[in-house]
Amino acid sequence: MNKYWDLGSLYQGFEHDQFKQDRVRLTQILDNLETWEKKDFASGREKAEQFIKKLIDFYELYIVLYAFTQLTVSGDARNETGLKTVEELEREATRLTGPKVKFQQWLGKQENLDSLAKSSSLLKEHLFYLSELAEKSRYLLTEEEETIIAKLKQTGSAAWTRLQQKLTSTLMVEVEIEGEVKKLPLPEVRNLAFKKDSRIRKNGYESELKAYKDIEEPVAAALNGIKGEVLTLSGRRGFDHPLDETLLNSRLEKESLNTMLEAIVDFLPHFHDFYKTKARLMGHENGLPFYDLFAPMGEVEMEFSLEEARDFIIGNIGRFSSDMAELYERAFSERWIDTEPREGKRGGAFCANIHPIGESRILSNYTGSFSDMITLAHELGHAYHGYCLNEESILNSSYPMPLAETASIFSETVVTNAALIEASTGQAFTIIENRISHAGQVIVDIYSRYLFETKLFEARRKSSLSVEELKTLMAEAQKEAYGDSLNHSYLHPYAWLNKPHYYMAGNNYYNFPYAFGLLFGLGIYALYLQRGEKFLENYKKLLASTGKSKASAVAKMVGINLNERRFWDSSLEVLKKDIDNFKEMARK
Repeated sequence: MNKYWDLGSLYQGFEHDQFKQDRVRLTQILDNLETWEKKDFASGREKAEQFIKKLIDFYELYIVLYAFTQLTVSGDARNETGLKTVEELEREATRLTGPKVKFQQWLGKQENLDSLAKSSSLLKEHLFYLSELAEKSRYLLTEEEETIIAKLKQTGSAAWTRLQQKLTSTLMVEVEIEGEVKKLPLPEVRNLAFKKDSRIRKNGYESELKAYKDIEEPVAAALNGIKGEVLTLSGRRGFDHPLDETLLNSRLEKESLNTMLEAIVDFLPHFHDFYKTKARLMGHENGLPFYDLFAPMGEVEMEFSLEEARDFIIGNIGRFSSDMAELYERAFSERWIDTEPREGKRGGAFCANIHPIGESRILSNYTGSFSDMITLAHELGHAYHGYCLNEESILNSSYPMPLAETASIFSETVVTNAALIEASTGQAFTIIENRISHAGQVIVDIYSRYLFETKLFEARRKSSLSVEELKTLMAEAQKEAYGDSLNHSYLHPYAWLNKPHYYMAGNNYYNFPYAFGLLFGLGIYALYLQRGEKFLENYKKLLASTGKSKASAVAKMVGINLNERRFWDSSLEVLKKDIDNFKEMARK
């Protein structure tokens, strides 16, 4: 099976005629947008319609151009043409800022937006999008200020983001494996944490931390630069804190977030019990060292070739939904997935939904572990989410961070439960431990990252933070979240360096959405178990609505109130059953 994705349905290359022609056409669209305000319109309806049409033209072209370029760079951070083109496209896109600010300011002054939208089928289709623009208009600065900010970001936060991505993607790590010293890409070394051999896990952990010494200063500078910019701009726009801006962009009420976090904090002791049990089983006396956090448990080492993972995922998702299985099959057969860890390739995993062509691309660093297979199922769930949005306007296809994990969590839950049904007793123990460990990352570790980012913003208001200060903040956040279930002599003080989410100036606090997604996804899965196949159509409608609804409205579609503690508690109770089951199996 081919381990590299095919980007040919986007473009054949940077020098290909179609790519060059589309670059020219993008410039023409922006030229036209910049003269939009100067035109005379017969009515407010015509003015709004014309702008929406031009905006759709821009995004349908820009997303294809940018996706091809960014995906190329994600697969090879040393592609100089790609790096240069990303920067050029981002700079070109800043030209949209002026026209969009003018339209947003005009929109914010309309006294009856509903009435305006009802006068046109196009505007009615985009009423949520228009309402959101109007709502956010009160946080806008002047057109001139917003335009300058957009341009300065290209040499500010965007440049820092590219630096962090390049440094972590090209970092080679010396590590000893079975007596042989090898030089491996960072993602491959991080994946050693899932190996059965404890010496390999510990060597990988220690080698990773040592390698960070080579890039810690420039990456710390990147983090300080990005967070400093965010604080300046969010405050200038009238937000009390960057979290308030994130919640507005996330279409999430603060009450919902606080209710979820309260439930998580109250639940942490159950995860602490799990980690202590795992530590005891592995012979550790003072809590679990970080390098054993992901250690597979049980006598059964579950390994899957890529072909086996494909067959297992598609076969089991097909029992749930034929259209999901068909889409997953397309993803493999049409080479939407890049799986091989290699030098220059970014770490982790992601799914990019490319709405204009109705396709997705998935990046993973697959090494054959059960966890890697579940990660593939997770990312394929994102692709299904994109599939459910294909019939929506591109302006109604952008869903907020908290809802972004709904389909992915649902997908991995289906596949994991299928694995449990087929598993032997030994395999079941391994699978349940893996599922709890993954949930622990999304609940406990995500909470530590939330604490870290909160404290980082507080400290960054005063001054830049040194590498040692960043490491201390991260270690303290891990201690608070994990308590004494982790060995405090073996934490991961560099966890701020390798997480790309901290380096997205437009997506601050990209941590709590993972916890939200897990618990919301578990709640959705529980509804499926209650209602059976008839729930599937509601599920597809729910996913299709995520680009044009607030989180509370999406949840309400299936009877969930995000501000009620009982919902979050019920989802966490599902995890408690796994933990209790694990502890019971560990006693046998």
